[in-house]
Amino acid sequence: MKKLDKRKYKINNGITLIALVITIIILLILAGVAIATLTGENGILNKASEASENTKQANAEEQVKLAILASRGTDGKIDMASLNNELEKIGAYFKENPISSDNQIETLPAIVTLDGYEVEITGDVSDSHPPIPDGFYHVEGTTIEDGYVISDQEGDDLDNTAKGNQFVWVPVENFSEFVRRDGYSNGSVQNYVSKLTCTEADMTGINSKVEETSKTKTEAQEMYKSVEKNKGFYIGRYETGKENNNVVIQKGANPYCVVKWSSNGEMQETTGTTGGAVELSRNFANNKGYTNAVSTLIYGVQWDATMKWMENVENSNVTGDFTKYIQNSTGMGWYSDNYSKNPSHLTGQDVDENKSNCIKNVYDLGGNLYEWTMESYATDKRVIRGCGYPDGGYFPASIRSYSKPSEGTSYTGFRIALYIKDR
Repeated sequence: MKKLDKRKYKINNGITLIALVITIIILLILAGVAIATLTGENGILNKASEASENTKQANAEEQVKLAILASRGTDGKIDMASLNNELEKIGAYFKENPISSDNQIETLPAIVTLDGYEVEITGDVSDSHPPIPDGFYHVEGTTIEDGYVISDQEGDDLDNTAKGNQFVWVPVENFSEFVRRDGYSNGSVQNYVSKLTCTEADMTGINSKVEETSKTKTEAQEMYKSVEKNKGFYIGRYETGKENNNVVIQKGANPYCVVKWSSNGEMQETTGTTGGAVELSRNFANNKGYTNAVSTLIYGVQWDATMKWMENVENSNVTGDFTKYIQNSTGMGWYSDNYSKNPSHLTGQDVDENKSNCIKNVYDLGGNLYEWTMESYATDKRVIRGCGYPDGGYFPASIRSYSKPSEGTSYTGFRIALYIKDR
C-alpha cells in the first residue's frame, strides 16, 4: 500500500508541473495578445492616438469652417478680406500660394494650418476678388468696381514702380451679355455690328465672313469658355509697349506701333512667327513663362465688354445727347488737341491731374493709338479701335475703324488680353 501511495504522489506531482507549465504558456499567450491589442498596428493605444488625432483634425476643420461661414456675404460667396480676418483671429497660418507679400490669401483653393493640422479651403470667391493667374500679384488698393489690377512683379503699385506687366480684370457676370456691340462715332451710333459689316470668330470659332485659321478658331472657343467659367478676363492696363525689342505692358514705354496686324500682312496670321500684332500677343505669355494665363490680341467682344463695363462713366467735357466716355472721349485721351504734350506717345501718361485718360485703371482706350483687334471689317480688313492721336475725341473709345492688315502707322498699335486656362 505504501508503494502505491508514493507512486500516486509522484503522478500527482507530475500533473501539477505540467499544469503549471501550461498555465505559464497560456499566460504568456494572453500577455502577448494583450500587448498586441494595446500596441499593435490596430491596437488600443494606436487607435486611441488615431482617434485623438482625428478629433484634433476635426476640431481644426470645424474652426476653419466657422471662419468661412463668418466670411460669406449675402450672395453666399466668400469675401476674401473677411476670410483673412477670421482666420487671423483663430491663429491659422497659410501654407500654399497664391498669397501676397503680407501673407493674405488672394484666391481659392488654399491650404491653411491650424494647431499643426492642415485644412483646405475651397468655395466661390466673392466679386471683390477675381481669379489671379499663377505668378501674378494683386496691386493693393484696387477693386473690381474701380479696376482690379494685377502685376507679374511682387510689390508693384499703380505707378508701376516695380516695372511689372500689369493687367486689369474686366468682369462679365452675365455671360449672355458677352457679345459685340455697336460703338459711337462723331455723335452717332455706328451700325457695323448690327448690320454684320464687322464680324469675328465667335464662341464656336467661326467668323461668318472670314475663314480663320485653326489656331484662331480654337483660341476663340477656349477664350469664350474661360470667360463663362471665370466671369471675366484681363486686358492690358496699357497699350503694348516696346523696350529693347521686347513686348511690355508697362507705364512709360515706347508704344509698339508701325506694326502689321499679322507678320505676313495677310488676313490670316502666321503661326510660329513674331512680327505681327497677333503673333506678338500670342507669344507674350509663353515668353514670360505664365503657366495658366493665355495671351491674345484683344478680341472685339472683349473690347465691347470693356465698354459695357465703362458705359456709365460720364464725360464732363461735353454736352448734348452723348455725354458718356464711350460716346465722346473729348478731353479724356491723347487726341489732336493735346497730343503734343506727349510727343513720344509713351504708354500710361496722364493727360491731366485727374488722370482723365485712365478709366477704371485702364489707360488710353480712347486716344494715343488706334489698336488692332481680332475683328474683321468686311472680308479684307481688320478692325482697329479707340482712335489715334491725330484725331479728335469725337472718335471715342468705342469707335470702330479699319485698316488693311499689311498697314502699320505711327498711330496704330495693339493691346494684349489674358484669359485663364484650366489647370
